[in-house]
Amino acid sequence: MYLRKATIDDAMDIHAWRNDPQTRAASFNKEEIDPDSHIKWFRGKLADENCELFILTDGEKKLGHIRVDINDNTGTISYMINPTHRGKGYGTEMIRLLDAAVDKRVSVLSALVEKDNAASQKCFERNGYERREEGDTIRYSKLKAD
Repeated sequence: MYLRKATIDDAMDIHAWRNDPQTRAASFNKEEIDPDSHIKWFRGKLADENCELFILTDGEKKLGHIRVDINDNTGTISYMINPTHRGKGYGTEMIRLLDAAVDKRVSVLSALVEKDNAASQKCFERNGYERREEGDTIRYSKLKAD
């Protein structure tokens, strides 16, 4: 199992995962995303030098997607698991692998998680992220290993 850089060929898989009802329920934006808006967003993220997109793979299987938006030395994480592979520990593994894969400019990794998203909370906590409640969300952060 490893992280590889995402390509435009991954766009429609990620679109389908983003629109899965469980994914939408755990997302800050609950609205379904239309294909044209998604492709425009995805192309923009691929072209953005301050964004890294990865796919967690096992052989030919795409297990999940993780994105890091970089601002100064902080990488803000967003991720999702392929709905057909949920509940197998892939979120925890993907976050663990991110540490080595993310750009060297990043020294702090951070994520916001909704309070009712227990699965994501466990993934970050299992990876040693510090938890801080911020209103209706929880911020997870940790120093990136060298």
